[in-house]
Order: sequence, then C-alpha cells, then structure tokens
Amino acid sequence: MDQNHTAGWLRPLQADRLTPFLEIDAARLQRNLQQMQHKADSAGVTLRPHIKTHKSVWIAEQQRRLGARGITVSKPSEGIAFIESGERDLLLAYPIVHADSLIALLSAAVQHQARVTCIADCAAGVDAIAAAHARQPECPLAIAIKVDVGLHRIGVDPHSDAPLLLAQQISASGLPFAGLVSHAGHAYGAGNPSAIAAVAQQEIALMLGLQQRLSEAGFAPCPISVGATPTALAAPVATGSDEIRPGNYALLDLTAWRLGLCTPDALALTVVTRVVAVNPHFAIVDAGSKMLSSDKGPHGTNASGFGIAVDEDGNQYEVLKLSEEHGFLRYDDRAPPVGALLRIFPNHSCAVVAQSDRFVLRQPDGSAQELEIQGRGKFI
Repeated sequence: MDQNHTAGWLRPLQADRLTPFLEIDAARLQRNLQQMQHKADSAGVTLRPHIKTHKSVWIAEQQRRLGARGITVSKPSEGIAFIESGERDLLLAYPIVHADSLIALLSAAVQHQARVTCIADCAAGVDAIAAAHARQPECPLAIAIKVDVGLHRIGVDPHSDAPLLLAQQISASGLPFAGLVSHAGHAYGAGNPSAIAAVAQQEIALMLGLQQRLSEAGFAPCPISVGATPTALAAPVATGSDEIRPGNYALLDLTAWRLGLCTPDALALTVVTRVVAVNPHFAIVDAGSKMLSSDKGPHGTNASGFGIAVDEDGNQYEVLKLSEEHGFLRYDDRAPPVGALLRIFPNHSCAVVAQSDRFVLRQPDGSAQELEIQGRGKFI
C-alpha cells in the first residue's frame, strides 16, 4: 500500500499481552488534548472536558495540567469516582428528577469540598435538586438551565417562556443560577465540517438570544456553556460562549474521521485483537460486541460496519458484524493468518471505553502501562 493510504493507520503492534485489549497511544492523546486546550485558551473560554469519553482519572489529570478547569460527567456515580480522585468542580450534564439520585454525589462533594452544578429543564428537576440540597446543605450546588438547540433530547425550547419560569424557580429555591448549558449533538448527523459549523452558529445564536431575554428579566450574569466535539473541531469557538465541553476530542474515532474532523493519525484509541479463525466467508477475531460495543456512531452517524481492522503491513479489513466474543472481518484476496495481531479503529470511542476496566497506555518507544478506567460501569 502507498504511504498516503497507510498514513496514520499503520502502527507497530506489540505482542506483549493477551488480547483483546484497549490501547491508547500516549503521543496522539497528548496532541489531541493540547490542541483543544490551545483552542480554548486562544478564544479566552474555559475548557471543561466531558470525561464520559475516556472515563479515566489519569487522562482527566492530564487535561487539568494543560489548563482545563473542572470536568463534565454523565451520571452522579461517575462524578463520585472523580471527586474521590481529586476533581473539585463538576458539571453533572444529566437531568435529575429524583432527589435520591443526588444524595451520594452531594455527600462526596461535601466530604472532599467539591462544587457541583446540575442541569434542569423542567420544574420537577429543580424541585428534585433543591430537595437533595436540603438534605446536604453544606454542598456548594448551583443549577444551570439546559437548552434544546436542535438535538431534541433534553432541554427547554429557547423561544418559549419555560427558561424564564425555570430561572425564577431556581432563584426562589435559594440555589445559585449557573447560566445556560447546551449540547449540539445533532451536529454528528450534519455530515461534513461545513454543515457542522453551521450547527455551531445556530447553537450560539439561540443561546445568545435566550441569554439576552434572561438578562432583561434580571437574571445576570448568565454564562453560556456549549459542548460537542464536532462543533468544537469544525468551527471557531463561538463569540459569546464562556465555556466549551467537548469529550470525544481526547481519543477521537472513526465517526470523527468519517465526518472529516480529523485524520487517521489523530485516532488515539484502538482495540488490539488476534485472528482466531479463518473460513471462506470471514476472518474471525477475538474482539466482539463485549469489547467493541455494537455502536455504529452517535446521533445518526451509522456506519456500514463496526470498525476498521489493520494488520502489521497496513492491510485493512472491515469489521462487518459482531457476536459477543467474536468479530467478523471481510477480506478479499488474502485473509490475515490465524494468530495474527490486528488493530481495530472503532466507530465510537465513548462506547468502547465503557466496555473495559482498564486500558494500555502505549508510549512512542513501545513501552506500556495498564491504567484503570474508574468511571466505567457507572449507571446511576
């Protein structure tokens, strides 16, 4: 294969442990982290990375050392793991509608003197958060309003009266109003960088319009926090935003590559696997849905397969289908031999990391260490 075709895909494969396993390329990870931090710093905004992608205390520490301030988490139990490991400023980017869901997180925050910001998009959410705080009043807790900017998952309609009513309810609860939070996850379905940039422009326009309405109603300051890797990579940091919350940028994946947001050389996460069988139909590897997940990409970016496998010579094989413990690779004229090591570039890094308890951090000289994934398996 020519050099241009193999650039970024062809990497050394180390037969130094049993397969399958997650491998994170230390140099590529560091480069991704530095580039996003530089973008945030140049724009004068806070980078509060979403750790749902890597779920790793060690990687969060690297982000913090580079200048990230605070983290974003998906679930309260995920937040507890990071508070206990040294994080002191968390945004819980998930709707709370039952007070009991927050008690353990707020207790950990009190014990470790951490700040927590929750989001709400309805009156029941504010009531639940306020009720939890009444049981843990020592915790520094604030509430931000989640705004629906097009994904239509969680969030208030920015054109409605709902955000004004919520801001009034938050104020009446006695908890600080932390501003506006959005996630333009529908950018994953936009298809290309130009269309994704247009989504980013629409997002900030909606947020600024709502900010103006809230300010006129007396709710100021009202900071704006936006978050999605596609918009963070495809567009300049939007003027008027105070904080960005990308997550996938740390590792990236085939979804980002297919959208034109990165080159193969930026893909920091792979799965190292071994060929265990070859038949006239498929080459079979020891990484199935329990390792790779069955995720073809977030928010409408479905791929044709479940990843791209590359051998030590740069030959590529599509991961066509999965069973629990096996991956089925399509091959043309030449199948990889039984026993061969392959490197699979997955569709969606967040879903793949969630499958494993640890990852191998591979240095440029080939040395490696195993690190825990403290935030995986946190469902509550």
